[in-house]
Amino acid sequence: MVTVTIPAEVKELIAKRGIKEADVTDVVNTACQTGKYIKKGNDGLAKKVIGGLTVYVMSDLSGKGTAVVKSAYAHKMTLGKVVNVMAETDWKTKDGKAVSQGHVEMEYMTVKRNGPALIDAATGDAWVEEYLAVKTLAAAEGLFEKKRA
Repeated sequence: MVTVTIPAEVKELIAKRGIKEADVTDVVNTACQTGKYIKKGNDGLAKKVIGGLTVYVMSDLSGKGTAVVKSAYAHKMTLGKVVNVMAETDWKTKDGKAVSQGHVEMEYMTVKRNGPALIDAATGDAWVEEYLAVKTLAAAEGLFEKKRA
């Protein structure tokens, strides 16, 4: 178990985004137990599918056995197979392997499109960055939901 600290300003942000504090703690602890997260410096980016959401948590992992949450975000899109892998990024897997930019299949409400992601080429695992999830994907999900209503 990791001691997860969520500063007040981050609690406000995740509340606005409709993410529960318990889910944030769950994402961090699951990532630390499984080793499925990526790192850039002291920052770790973890994800977990909870219900119909993929919840991401960015935290400072510089302390031993602690994680200070910097941000959390989520999207409803399902990430599918890797379409392509391009240039390496500053992100690394827990064991130090490069994480690259690339594209994956994304699906929501039976609509499939390719979209950008951070990709671990060895495992095919993918992460969506915060700017994309809170702007582009949120807008696309809203449009799909509006069309279906």
